[in-house]
Amino acid sequence: MSARDIVTSIIADAVADFIRRVCECERSRETLVEDLELARVADEVVRAVSEGREGVFGPVIMRAQKKPLRRRIRVWLFGREVSVEELLVRISKARSRAAWLNSDCSQNALLETIYKTEDRYLIEIIKRDFEKFKAACRGEAPSIDFNEVPSYVSEGIRRGIEVYLAAHGASR
Repeated sequence: MSARDIVTSIIADAVADFIRRVCECERSRETLVEDLELARVADEVVRAVSEGREGVFGPVIMRAQKKPLRRRIRVWLFGREVSVEELLVRISKARSRAAWLNSDCSQNALLETIYKTEDRYLIEIIKRDFEKFKAACRGEAPSIDFNEVPSYVSEGIRRGIEVYLAAHGASR
C-alpha cells in the first residue's frame, strides 16, 4: 500500500465519520423538533407565566381565568392542556436539549472529525460544501465540486461517501 493510498484511506474514514455525525445530528433535530420550538419561546413564556399574562407563544397558549381573590392560568402545550408546573419542567428540559444539540451539532463541533486529518484541502471542501453533505442522510450522494483539489482528496471524499452510503444509505 502506497503512502497516497494510506492518506486517501484516512480521508475516506474521516469523511464517512463526518457524514455519520452530520446525519446523527439531523435525526436528533427531527426527533427534538418540539423541544427546539419550545426552547425558542422559553424566555417569553416564563415571563408571561410570572406576570400572569395571556397569549400565544409558539406552541404554548396561555389563558387567564379570574377567580374570586386570584387569577388562574390555564396552559396548552402543543394542543394538550398541562399544568404550569409541567410546562416549566418541559421548558427546562427543552432548553437543556436545545443547548446540547446546538453545542454538539454545531458546524464547528462536526468539523472536529475532519480536523484530525490536518488536510487543508479536505477541510476547505467540507466547510464550503457543508450543507451538501446532508444529502447523504437521505441516501443520496452529495454533489461536490472538486475543482483544483489534489486527486487523493477527491478520491478519499468519494470513497468516504460511498462507504457511508453502503452502510447507512438504504436504512434511511
